[in-house]
Amino acid sequence: MAKDYLNVIERALMMGISDKINTAVTGDVFVYGEFPETEDLKFPAIIVQMIGSGFEEQFFGQDVTFGASGASGTGEVYGVQYLVHIICEKETSLTIGSDVYKQRKLLNWMMLNIANEISDIDWTIYEEEELEVLERHLDAWRDIGFLDNLQWYGATAQFSLYFKNFRT
Repeated sequence: MAKDYLNVIERALMMGISDKINTAVTGDVFVYGEFPETEDLKFPAIIVQMIGSGFEEQFFGQDVTFGASGASGTGEVYGVQYLVHIICEKETSLTIGSDVYKQRKLLNWMMLNIANEISDIDWTIYEEEELEVLERHLDAWRDIGFLDNLQWYGATAQFSLYFKNFRT
């Protein structure tokens, strides 16, 4: 039976973003693993939404050597994809250093710093099981803008991660 890698990765992604971003700001940034009910949504919000997963590459004979331990068994490269959404209300503000960021300035800061944090996550800090991440890619932010009827600023990026799925 395969280990619970998908849940380990999702929790690590959410905690890694939250830990790094919240240490850089005065105030709170809220990280969700799915879209919360409207009445539970707090701003600024980062929503990590899994959109797909599956086998990426099979090894010849499905023989896998796992990490530094050198354990061998059966497995493959498995991929998982997320959408990372940022949503800020028009009046949302955060203090970063001595500056107050809000609206588009806050959104721009969050896009850059979330991208940096996702790229720099040390998976060993958050892993609950042995996890060997092979590749990770944060694609360009898109759907950047302002929803006038809700008074929300937002942006979305796709994040892909590939790891060794070590089954036995």
